[in-house]
Amino acid sequence: MKAYKYTLFALHFFLTAAGLYFLWTLRPEGGERVFLCMLLVLFWALGLGYYLYFRRRFIGFSEEICRRAEQIAAGGGEKGGSMAEHNQETLTSKMVMELEKMEDITRNCLLESEREKEQLQKTVSEIAHQVKTPLSNIRMYQDMLAEPDAAEEEAREFMEIIGGQLDKLEFLIDSLVKASRLESDLIRMKTGSHRVFPTMESALNGVVRKAEKKGIGLSVCCDSHIRAYHDVKWTAEAVGNILDNAVKYTPERGHICIEAFPGEMYVQIRISDTGKGVRPEHYNDIFKRFYREDEARSEEGLGLGLYIARNILMREGGYIMVRSKLGEGSQFSVFLPIAPSL
Repeated sequence: MKAYKYTLFALHFFLTAAGLYFLWTLRPEGGERVFLCMLLVLFWALGLGYYLYFRRRFIGFSEEICRRAEQIAAGGGEKGGSMAEHNQETLTSKMVMELEKMEDITRNCLLESEREKEQLQKTVSEIAHQVKTPLSNIRMYQDMLAEPDAAEEEAREFMEIIGGQLDKLEFLIDSLVKASRLESDLIRMKTGSHRVFPTMESALNGVVRKAEKKGIGLSVCCDSHIRAYHDVKWTAEAVGNILDNAVKYTPERGHICIEAFPGEMYVQIRISDTGKGVRPEHYNDIFKRFYREDEARSEEGLGLGLYIARNILMREGGYIMVRSKLGEGSQFSVFLPIAPSL
């Protein structure tokens, strides 16, 4: 279409210029002059008609695009049009299809923004609730310590409670900082081929006391020669977060087992517990930032542990999977690469 239009423009210009050249250079007389003048008038008329025709088409095209854009912006009407109309190889149909694609993208972005806004509001409320409780307790026990008739034994007990509340605050702030650093790509993994057992041992050390308080048994099965490509510190953090969740949601007198199995490409660290389990429809949700099931709201935490664990493992070239039966327990499988990924 464009080549045809430009050819007509060029032909019209050439013929008009040639007519003017012969008219003013050769200066014909009589019938030749009249014929040449009529021919020039015809060319000018054709050019004017050609201009008006395409101007009308352009205005019609612009009006159609504006009409469709208004319909799309209104969020209804004839969105999409008929199938036959979309199948037409016209500039208008192509422009309308592109506008509808942009409208779909914009709508999805707005919906995602609304979801993130709602999630942020819930997160702020959750953080405020989690932080407010230990702060209130610290303030209360501080006031009790300030009383002149407080006994030494009571004062010692109050100090222990305040210390526990400070530990909780430190844990909450530390979790938020770690999540923020992971999202901002501020963490640099020092990966290498390391033995897995010391990493598991480091992770277990962080939950032994909590498990003992609940009477939860811990068992470990790992060959000391198994090696995997990972960062010892951050992998222990990831496995420790999984173990912390296992201890938190496993009832008293339960059991947690951690095992390691070498494979061809990955070393699998399997963490099994006898806790309350996870619903199958929430397998993906539990790894999302700040996600917590309704049944878990009574427990301490922000819903960042598994989110941080998954991000750490992904940065090392590994991954994590979960299998669970509601009321019977969960099994988390951590896969660490044996060799660095290309």
